[in-house]
Amino acid sequence: MSQLFSVVDIETTGGVSRTEKITEIAIYITDGYKIIDEFSSLVNPEKRVPPFITSLTGITNEMLEDAPKFYEIAQKIVEITRDTVFVAHNVSFDYGFVKQEFAQLGYNFRLNTLCTIQLSRKLFPGHRSYSLGNICNDLNINIENRHRAAGDAKATTILFNKLYNLDLNENEGININGFSVNGLNQELDLKKVKNLPEKCGVYYFYNEENDLIYIGKSKNIYSRVLTHLRNEKTKKGLNMRNEIADIDFELTGCELIALLKESHEIKNNKPKYNKAQRRTINNWGIFSTENESGYLCFYIKHLNESEDNCLNVFSSRNAAIDSLQFYCTKYELCQKLCGLYSSAGACFYYGLGECKGACCEEEPADEYNKRANRFIDEISINLQNSYIIFENCDNEQIGVVAIKQNKYMGYGFADKEIPLIPYNIDDIIKRYPDNKDVRQIIRTYLKTKNNYRIINC
Repeated sequence: MSQLFSVVDIETTGGVSRTEKITEIAIYITDGYKIIDEFSSLVNPEKRVPPFITSLTGITNEMLEDAPKFYEIAQKIVEITRDTVFVAHNVSFDYGFVKQEFAQLGYNFRLNTLCTIQLSRKLFPGHRSYSLGNICNDLNINIENRHRAAGDAKATTILFNKLYNLDLNENEGININGFSVNGLNQELDLKKVKNLPEKCGVYYFYNEENDLIYIGKSKNIYSRVLTHLRNEKTKKGLNMRNEIADIDFELTGCELIALLKESHEIKNNKPKYNKAQRRTINNWGIFSTENESGYLCFYIKHLNESEDNCLNVFSSRNAAIDSLQFYCTKYELCQKLCGLYSSAGACFYYGLGECKGACCEEEPADEYNKRANRFIDEISINLQNSYIIFENCDNEQIGVVAIKQNKYMGYGFADKEIPLIPYNIDDIIKRYPDNKDVRQIIRTYLKTKNNYRIINC
């Protein structure tokens, strides 16, 4: 469960990262107990250092003339800090400058961060001041070469190690890691946890035997996984938390595809902690057709036994019957036309006055079909041949969910440069089985979200 930390300090030509530049950087790599690696260098800022900065740091323009420019040490900085947490005293300042320098090179420098000022205020309360000089003086930490990157970074490293050990011993590492390390599986790599993306997708938990034990989805994978690791209250949460030895993920770009992928993979893999969602779907459906007199009729069949318009699917024939009976009552539909009662003439319920007579053509077809169509709208995806398009996916592609004949067909991703025409779209769709759960997912998503558009074909 080892996690490494990059303790960083910089000196600059001024206080605004958008307009000023780094003149010196120092990095100490620590595991919370000891220094493992280090790097420091002056940096040629390619601009003049103001006199008041020189008076504070002692760094002169002459000292920087032959120093490497930032791009010349950028690769070293990336290598030494890879898979670490970025730590600094007032981390927003140091991290902001480093990110800006990399951004000017066209590189997205991204690490999780910790601030030793905030940690000190929380773990060492009651001090008059939490500036680096004052807090180090109070804790008897010597700073060599104050206001120089190497001296300040080394002192910050000593301070951080004190904070790390205090938090680990008294708070189970909650303030450093964002969750308690008590009871976590020793095989779990915290570096992998800290480097999870803050993007939409599906994540996977494995035990020590590499068995898949849980599948989840989130719009922010990193945040959701932290929620699991913090969950020590429920029996399920505690047991699963103790078993998590490895984590993997797959980005989906948008929430609907994440929901569909999660549902399919849970049913396919049946992880032990996804009990509620892993049942097998037998794919019985409610279908609609129109009889010779123009009345909408409904019947129940297995999906493989009918080519009519399937409105919704169920885990069993009995589940489909129960649903159809409920909606038959709700929308005052004829039981005979719903396939729930068989007779040569009018249905039994017409004689009781509970059917309006569609079965014997007493009720006009257009009036009856209004109620039947409301039933269809409620239980079906209500898309005949359509593509649900997500153009703002965070994986820089276009997400597509395909519906054919009111049935879910699958999803895929297209490059933004490819024209979205049916011929091109069909080539990128990966087929997945239709079932009650995915239909409910799609139906609910379309009713509650608006971040998509629909192409009819």
